[in-house]
Amino acid sequence: MSKRGARKEKLQSNYIKKGRGQGAGENYQPFIQAHDNKIASEGWLTRHKGWKTRRIHHTLSEHERKYLYYCEWLNGVTDIREQWPLLPLERTMEIAEELGIKHPHLDGTPVVMTTDFRLTLETRNGSRDVIRTVKPREKLSDRTLELFEIERVYFAEQGIDWCIITEDKIPINLVKNVEWMANAKYLENQPGVNGELVELVSEGLYDVFMKDAGQTPLINLCLRTDNAYHLEKGTCMFVLQYMLANKFWGTEMSKRIIREREPLIIYEIQPVQKSIHLVKRGGA
Repeated sequence: MSKRGARKEKLQSNYIKKGRGQGAGENYQPFIQAHDNKIASEGWLTRHKGWKTRRIHHTLSEHERKYLYYCEWLNGVTDIREQWPLLPLERTMEIAEELGIKHPHLDGTPVVMTTDFRLTLETRNGSRDVIRTVKPREKLSDRTLELFEIERVYFAEQGIDWCIITEDKIPINLVKNVEWMANAKYLENQPGVNGELVELVSEGLYDVFMKDAGQTPLINLCLRTDNAYHLEKGTCMFVLQYMLANKFWGTEMSKRIIREREPLIIYEIQPVQKSIHLVKRGGA
């Protein structure tokens, strides 16, 4: 075994001992994390505070990041666990041998395989887990498809649904809109904004948008309301994003990309009073 291979084997053993790839929800630790110095696809190492889990999510490619935002928006997804390991290592090695496929290795030392996302879905028949691996079509090489076959067989043995997500399965308008409001999911991300302020401002801001009926750029409406309430510039923009991100207000998320210098039509999903009640309890 080479020195690099020995270091990799020790590193992966330590990951398992430290609980990586284990747990659920806020307690889950991705097996691979953004600070592990892994060379990410096209340099896309990102960390995002989860809407559903309230923990930091680690994505290693642009397509993983986009799919994560998409899953954050879906009501039926209740948990997102990224960089899920296929353990024990011995089983994927056995599957690879049975299929006649070379198992991933580093200098001859087998390495733990991971899949992009393990999602927990809430369905009419209860909760169930599915596996989604994300890859653009142009990168579905013969070798990549071989590795995916090991994944497919591994999860099929466990009765877990598995499939590949290509770029055409990710609604780009929705993803860009979620990304635009992602940082506003939690009030603590905006200094000086709390539940009392949202309660004071949101009803007036909503009325401004209703009366405008999609005629004025949304940034102008937000700045106008900032001035009316003597607030710091950008406060009402954050409130708007917060109300949309927490689905107290709605808009056409999939039809068009929200642009701050364009008009925006919104509608109420939940009464403002109910939304503020949730804000005071600490989030959505």
